[in-house]
Amino acid sequence: MNTTKKWLAGLAFVALAPLASAAPNLIVNGSFEANSINFTGGFSTLAAGSNALTGWNITAGSVDLINTYWNPSQGHYSLDLSGETDGTISQSFATVVGQTYKVSFDMAGNPDDGDKVKYLQVGLSNLPIYEFDTTGRSHTNMGWTTKSFVFQAVTGQSTLHFIGSQESAYGVALDNISVSAVPEPESFAMLLAGLGLIGAAVRRKRNAASV
Repeated sequence: MNTTKKWLAGLAFVALAPLASAAPNLIVNGSFEANSINFTGGFSTLAAGSNALTGWNITAGSVDLINTYWNPSQGHYSLDLSGETDGTISQSFATVVGQTYKVSFDMAGNPDDGDKVKYLQVGLSNLPIYEFDTTGRSHTNMGWTTKSFVFQAVTGQSTLHFIGSQESAYGVALDNISVSAVPEPESFAMLLAGLGLIGAAVRRKRNAASV
């Protein structure tokens, strides 16, 4: 690689670095892969107070950690937010006051009962209720759908919680949860400026070569 190419590659790295550094997931164990369950069947019911889900607190009711009972959205596990009763899970994470964050999660629903529409409440979201219709769905065709929203932190620690609102043992399914900081406008400006410099350098090189 000649000196010009090395310089351009380095400049591209500097331009892209702000966006790359803004992307880490602040949620621990967002797909429930880290757990201490020795499964004897397709799922295991976890009651409030259980510490079986790394990173998560089960603060009310109970949930079902799904193993092979249905297909997950990601990895090997997912969650039914209604175990024996509707459950609540939560996780706290460090935030910067005034910073905007994006929350993303995949939802579906337990297809086993006649109550087809499943309901979910999510703390930090401005949307009171998320709904999922399980009509036509099955254990092998769950129809996972990605939902997302943004919030602005008002404290140095924020708590994300998910609440099953089914009033039955056949609740909303949850998987692939993430929270990441949204790049500030100046980060995009730096990226555009860096790309502009790269373009200018390439044009100068071409013009010099054509003389």
